[in-house]
Amino acid sequence: MSKTSKKKPIQSTVNRAQKSSEYWHIGLIIFLSFITYSNALRGSFVWDDEIQIVKNWQIRDLSHVGSAFSSAFWAFADPEAARTNFYRPVQTLSYMLAYQISGLSAWSYHLVNVLFHTLASVLIYFLCVEYGISAGAALLAAAIFSVHPIHSEAVSWNAGTPDVTCGAFYFGSILLFLKYLKSSRGRWLWSAAVSFLAACFSKEMAVTLPAVAALIMLAKGRPQQNVFTRLVESLWPFGAAGVVYVGARLAALGFLSTTHLQIRAGVLDWFTLAVRVLGQYIHYSLLPYPLTAYHLIPLHLSDRVLSTLLYTAVVTAAGIGSYMLNRRVRGVAMWGLIFVITLIPVFNFTGISLTFFAERYLYIPTMASAMMLGLLLDKSRSIAKNVTVIIVLVFAVLTFGRNKDWQSDEKLYQSILRVHPEVAHVRNNLADLYMKRGDDVTARNYLESALHYLDSGVYLQAENEKYRAQVGLGALAARSEKYAEAKDHLEKALEINPRGDWAYLYLGGVIMESEGDYPKAMTNFQKAIELGPLNEVARDYMGVALFNLKKYPEAIRYFQEALKINPTYKDAETHLGMAARALAS
Repeated sequence: MSKTSKKKPIQSTVNRAQKSSEYWHIGLIIFLSFITYSNALRGSFVWDDEIQIVKNWQIRDLSHVGSAFSSAFWAFADPEAARTNFYRPVQTLSYMLAYQISGLSAWSYHLVNVLFHTLASVLIYFLCVEYGISAGAALLAAAIFSVHPIHSEAVSWNAGTPDVTCGAFYFGSILLFLKYLKSSRGRWLWSAAVSFLAACFSKEMAVTLPAVAALIMLAKGRPQQNVFTRLVESLWPFGAAGVVYVGARLAALGFLSTTHLQIRAGVLDWFTLAVRVLGQYIHYSLLPYPLTAYHLIPLHLSDRVLSTLLYTAVVTAAGIGSYMLNRRVRGVAMWGLIFVITLIPVFNFTGISLTFFAERYLYIPTMASAMMLGLLLDKSRSIAKNVTVIIVLVFAVLTFGRNKDWQSDEKLYQSILRVHPEVAHVRNNLADLYMKRGDDVTARNYLESALHYLDSGVYLQAENEKYRAQVGLGALAARSEKYAEAKDHLEKALEINPRGDWAYLYLGGVIMESEGDYPKAMTNFQKAIELGPLNEVARDYMGVALFNLKKYPEAIRYFQEALKINPTYKDAETHLGMAARALAS
């Protein structure tokens, strides 16, 4: 027997062993992902979920698939809300899928997120292996990504769906691009471009992918080719996908990007804010503590000098550390640069919101962190790998615990205030929660403290929060039959926000209860309905007024409208039954 024929069985045995090891690794990553997020499946709809899912009529019918691509994500709410930077068809499609599974039961929406996160974690493993990292190191890197506590916000919160879907398609595109670089087969390149397009349709952060692909190509591509030729050959399909995305976005929104915030700040304020936030992202990618769903950061440098200096030191240390490690392990510095590149979209501070830092924004950048870890572990001794295993277990426990904060509004809001007690938005939300429970004393305390923190001026907080606090105080006064005080608060609210639907709603309620002036009350209800396309309570109040006037058919119509907006609204359901029985008698 020849030497060649002897080698074939040996090589075949090695390949089978590698495949078997790969299957075990994938199974372990899937197990880790599901066991870590198993308690997330029991979570409720929290925070923005009520608007994005419960009141989103667009997700309840598959006939709206086309409109997911032809309109802004918030188009279901009202034309004004549609004028945002959020063009995310995949988010709408994922909600449609979950709705087909369980309607407005939250578990299927959580399941979709966990499945996408599991897929993303497996793709991290394949990315590492395809890049040349050993299977064992790749497993540990993917495991860290899978259980990293920073991802709890993106995975456990249904509104985090864009991050996990974008991440999965983003990682898939990079993996397919690596396969193209290794084989030069066009099918891999075009598949990568399609996955890139899906990532763009998931979230705007995907636009950084061509730059990441270019860096990888320069590091892993064929050195004998001209650099410009290599770039054109390798990236033009991404350009074609980008043209499709930009065209669809322009057709749906009418613009590429808009500004939400009109803030006076100097160049130094904005520049140092970017450095400070970058340092905080590095901090949380390495040490995810303290976790909170709402991070308050002062805009003006004068209000954050110390934290800016500290995080500037973090950025400097990270840069020097990456450079030094790259001398020992080639590729570490490049993936460190990719970490920064993937964060570029979130530095569009005026186009996002008043929260300049969010944990879910680290979902894609931690791909780069995982790659850096994989490269380092590949060249490290077994003790480093053993320490990493311990970190995986600790992270899994911490993430499991963090998921509990996302299981109800009260737990979530209280977890935010433990870290940032100044957040007026959360205090107003808690006040609303306690008002619904009938705990007016606690609700009043939260509303008054919200106004106190809004007056401090250190942090940028929405002016509308003052409006919300005044509306809440007016509602509490009305429940105590202090109608003059209620009117005073509600009129103050309308001075702050003349288009406030809830102020008109409660003002109408005060007039109806204190004066019995139904025409005047209904005028206010109608104003609230016009200003609040998703205000089911305004329609319920109008229905109650009509019911009291014995106009049952008209009342029924308004109760039905309220339930169309929010199918889970029990008051409207009860009132509809009463009106139907009254009409039948």
